[in-house]
Amino acid sequence: MGLFDSVAGAMMNKVMGDKGPLAKLAMELFQQYGGLPGILQTLKNGGLSEQVDSWVGKGANMSVNAQQIGSALGSSVLAGMAAKLNMTAEELSGKIAEYLPDVVNQLTPNGVVENNPALIMSRLMGMLK
Repeated sequence: MGLFDSVAGAMMNKVMGDKGPLAKLAMELFQQYGGLPGILQTLKNGGLSEQVDSWVGKGANMSVNAQQIGSALGSSVLAGMAAKLNMTAEELSGKIAEYLPDVVNQLTPNGVVENNPALIMSRLMGMLK
């Protein structure tokens, strides 16, 4: 982790309190998968195309379960992130399944996936406050 990441993480923890680790984890996911478009493509490649399209679209959001998230993102990725939050991979995938549809819906208010990391992070931080 570089100096910028350390400073950004410390600032997030200070500004966001107990939600700081969650925001930091979200940033890691974005970096690991190449932003929102990359995360969504990974989920689509993992068999969740219909669900992802519903989250981005303007209609009702289809639900997803922890097992689907685990299959799409991979158990090693989830285990590494879960350890940072003192959770099991199953608990984390359950939380992701619970919140991801609404998060993606809010990050794509016009039904379009933006490829602007600063805009998306700004929206994400606003949702975590």
